[in-house]
Amino acid sequence: MQRLTLDELRERSDELAAAALRTSGVSALCSGPDWQLAAHDGLHGADHARSHLIVEDAGSWMIFVERERERIYFPFESAWMFSSPVTGEPDRIVELLLTAPRWLGGPVGLCLGGIRCDSPLHEAVRRIEPATRRYDEFTATECMIIDLVGGIESWLERRSPKFRRTLRDSEKSTEIEIVEAGEDSAGELFDRILAIQRRTYKWREGTDIFKAPEYAAFYRTLLTGLHERGDLRLQFARRDGEDVAYIFGGVAGDTYRGFQMSYVEEVRSLGLGNRLQFENLRRCEAGGITRYDLGMHSPYKERWADRREENTGIFLVL
Repeated sequence: MQRLTLDELRERSDELAAAALRTSGVSALCSGPDWQLAAHDGLHGADHARSHLIVEDAGSWMIFVERERERIYFPFESAWMFSSPVTGEPDRIVELLLTAPRWLGGPVGLCLGGIRCDSPLHEAVRRIEPATRRYDEFTATECMIIDLVGGIESWLERRSPKFRRTLRDSEKSTEIEIVEAGEDSAGELFDRILAIQRRTYKWREGTDIFKAPEYAAFYRTLLTGLHERGDLRLQFARRDGEDVAYIFGGVAGDTYRGFQMSYVEEVRSLGLGNRLQFENLRRCEAGGITRYDLGMHSPYKERWADRREENTGIFLVL
């Protein structure tokens, strides 16, 4: 068992990625290094000078940063709480958590998130309650999941006839071409995304998430990390050689995790959101993806998703 610095964690990011993939009940991508470090560096950049609690033991990890109040430690990403700060074998994770006061020289508050309700990891962490000074659970986030185990045709059979017609209609336009990101650098790809965002109604209204510098920094860093790891999935819809829409996500093992999708206002009538999502599903199936995570709930995702999964948040004091 060893405590690491932030720089040492960066150097061993492949080990963290492998641990997240092995952990049942967490998002392997959001609990892996690319999402967590992008959030740490972009979303929560003001916390860089604070204390970190990064401990690894035989392939299991706990990764926290002190935030908001002294001796209160949060996941690296606590904007949405999609990432789990603990990954690895459940019983060993419990042992790691119990060592926190020893590493920090006294009582400490730990906030956990990104753990699927009633998963083996959730059940293991619950067993820690008798050893805590305080233990509270709360609903943190939910994810909308498409099940691709049976393939696209099986998924389509579970959709309504009206929605199936909508998907077929979205593919009728012959003026649109959908292309992979290609050989562009990460910086060039992110600039293409921003060029599309600046032509959306959200940008004009001032509500676009990319207008916030911290979120733009987060997504730029995330895209760069996934690009370097080979796990980026990014497609553009083009008309007359011009980018007019995109869908941006990443993969970890057999799971695709979606991040952002958008189109310029001038092509709203073409149904590019549906077309991009449907084409992405096809390409994911061809690539061996069996779990397609649409991210947090929104009404339009209800037509696409097979189920909603809830993640628990846990605050404990040791």
